[in-house]
Amino acid sequence: MKTLIVYFSYTGNNELLANTMVNDLDSEVLQITEPKKRGMFKIMLDMLFNRFPKINDLNVSWQEYGHTLLIAPIWNYEIAHPMKTFIKENKEHLKNYSFVTLCSGREIQKEKIATQLQKLTSYEPKDIVEFKILQLPNYVEQRNSMYKVTQVDIEFFKQQDAYRKLVKVSTHKKEAV
Repeated sequence: MKTLIVYFSYTGNNELLANTMVNDLDSEVLQITEPKKRGMFKIMLDMLFNRFPKINDLNVSWQEYGHTLLIAPIWNYEIAHPMKTFIKENKEHLKNYSFVTLCSGREIQKEKIATQLQKLTSYEPKDIVEFKILQLPNYVEQRNSMYKVTQVDIEFFKQQDAYRKLVKVSTHKKEAV
């Protein structure tokens, strides 16, 4: 069975990762979108009040997929709320899934992600991978803006053991790519 990649990306960073992974996983990709793009104020309110924003329907044929790879940003230890909405609406289909994020990789963040996923789905993920932007060789902190990941950055992450393990889990291969 195939792997389905479902992603949400606010700045384009996680979108670049998802579209790159499609080739390595021989999978299909679906983007979570919102009927109306929210600004930072509404995003902060969603985080503060743990709200689930509306998302556009993806019409997934779940029977075609054996594994789902969820890709989304982490905002202040929280999975981006549009992804949380998707998980909440599709939790009965997320028994075999992994979670990936391009993030800062703050301390204990991975544990908090695991707790959120377990609470939302009632199942533990096969894997949680944080590709930490702060570990990029060319990372330069940018004032008043988010770091924009490049294809060179993605290639750096692809060389990490975590990426190879993720490919193995997602494709059920015995050898890492």
